[in-house]
Amino acid sequence: MRIAIPNYCIIMSKFINISEAASLAIHSMALIAVGNAKLNVNKIAEITGASRNHLAKVLQTLVKYDLLVSNRGPKGGFELKRAADQVSLFEVYQLMEGTIDRDHCGLHTSPCPFSDCIFGGMTRQFTSDFIEYLQNKKLSDIQYKTHLYEKNDHKH
Repeated sequence: MRIAIPNYCIIMSKFINISEAASLAIHSMALIAVGNAKLNVNKIAEITGASRNHLAKVLQTLVKYDLLVSNRGPKGGFELKRAADQVSLFEVYQLMEGTIDRDHCGLHTSPCPFSDCIFGGMTRQFTSDFIEYLQNKKLSDIQYKTHLYEKNDHKH
C-alpha cells in the first residue's frame, strides 16, 4: 500500500529565517569591508550569486540609511560610510528586518493559549543567542578566505 504525501509536507523548513535581503545586506557589507577597492553591484552579484536587481535595491537601502557610500563611474562602487569596527551585523540585520521579536514562537496569536511554552522556551533562547552574536560581531571581525581583488584592480 502506498501513502500519498502532499507536496506541502516535503517542503524543508528553516529553523532560523533570515530573509534574502538581510543576508545580501550582511554579505555585501562584509565583502566591501574586507576589500581594498570599491565593489560595484556587478562584482558583488557575481561573488554572491545574487540577482543584480535585487542586490541593487538592497545596496541602495544601505546607502539611504548611511551605512554605505555609492560612487558612480568607471572607478565607482560602494564603500563603507563608517569604519568596519563600528558596524555590527545586528545593525545591518535590524535595518533590513526590523525589530526582532524575542517571544515569537510561530503562532500569530497573543497571548499564547498555553500556560507553559510548548517549545520549552528554546525559541526565546535561540533568539537571544542570535541577537547577542549579531550585536557582538563587527564587520571587521569577518575574514574572507581568498583575495577577491587587489587594490590596483580599479586603477589605470
